[in-house]
Amino acid sequence: MNLHNPHRPSPGVGTPGEAPANMPLPLNPLIAQLAHAVTKNTFYNRSDNGYRHMTELNHYLERHFLNEAQLTHAGAISIDELDALIHDRLVPAPSYVVTEAGNLCSFVFGEMAAPGATPGRYFPPSQLIWIDRARHAIACDATEDTAVRLKAQFTTNFATALATLNLSTWRLRDSFDDRGAPIDDGLLARTDAAWEHFLNGTFGLCVANAMSEAHIAYKEVLQEKLTQISDNGRQTKFSVQLAQSTNELIDAYAAAAMPFSPIEYASSSRKRLVEDLRENIHRSAGAA
Repeated sequence: MNLHNPHRPSPGVGTPGEAPANMPLPLNPLIAQLAHAVTKNTFYNRSDNGYRHMTELNHYLERHFLNEAQLTHAGAISIDELDALIHDRLVPAPSYVVTEAGNLCSFVFGEMAAPGATPGRYFPPSQLIWIDRARHAIACDATEDTAVRLKAQFTTNFATALATLNLSTWRLRDSFDDRGAPIDDGLLARTDAAWEHFLNGTFGLCVANAMSEAHIAYKEVLQEKLTQISDNGRQTKFSVQLAQSTNELIDAYAAAAMPFSPIEYASSSRKRLVEDLRENIHRSAGAA
């Protein structure tokens, strides 16, 4: 999911840069290690004939997500407490829900037929970190609205990450002026939108390592830059220099984004901005 404001394009230039280090979080180191181990990105390869069996969806969910039982066990949390945290908008909703009727549901792609998929709620391993942060906030300050406090923490950290990326990776002209000073309205629109997508489970679905605001912002800005410079993946002519720089950006984005499930891959930004765009570059080189 990309949070770029379509009404304020960012025509600047930059380099992909390095993936950010984790923001400091009040979390159990063992939880962080578990989340990091499971969220290592693995690419999904399609079969030659293009068919995807529902068992592949189950394998994808098992490889990249925790079901409800696994999450509650790893986080030492009851289902009732988990549901309360989600209901109170303190932690993200599940990224995927597979219904008993055989549908795969997500905030990003809506409801898609998935007969044979294992019913349940599926969360990214990074959910453990956000649960730990919410519990910490609840325990530390009973006098302040916890949801307000957590939103302020998230949006402040997200804005800080965007400020760095604006200087290093891609000019965010709706949110920062030419000196790097914040443009309040534009930056607020980005951080508020990010918080809503965070709570809806969007980032757990599309960000390979959604362990911190910095990692989330990095993937979002890479996608925004790649979308802008490639005409949303439609560009077909590339000079040698542009092909090289675009391939480097594709590599950075591919590492920061999730592989996406076999059900939704054809409609995903990864298909458009990685597989299809690489093919466009290859064809352009062949035609030169």
